[in-house]
Amino acid sequence: MPGDAKPRRRPGRPPIHLSASLNLVMPSQFYPQFPNEGTLPGEKRLMLAVLADAVDILLKGDARDARSRRLLVETAQWVRADDDGPFSFVNVCEALGLNPSCLRRGLVGRTAIRLVRR
Repeated sequence: MPGDAKPRRRPGRPPIHLSASLNLVMPSQFYPQFPNEGTLPGEKRLMLAVLADAVDILLKGDARDARSRRLLVETAQWVRADDDGPFSFVNVCEALGLNPSCLRRGLVGRTAIRLVRR
């Protein structure tokens, strides 16, 4: 009968049907020992952003105008300070697993931090 005819199958590969039981594996599950910025908790991402901004300011060493100069001086003072606040240089470094004194030495050697008066 004409109504009982099977629909014609299109040539090529059959359609892929993903079942609900399919276990998807994320790249972070393959490489958990290499965490990226997105895997850090919110407060650590903020600390990383603060530290990255400070390093960027010091590496540029841009002091063309009064505002840039003040920002450079304040950033250099923040790096030098041994404060104990939640976002002090020492606490930010330690929370991120970095050695603050080692990072300071590296910044002093490569940036304008040594040129900025205390």
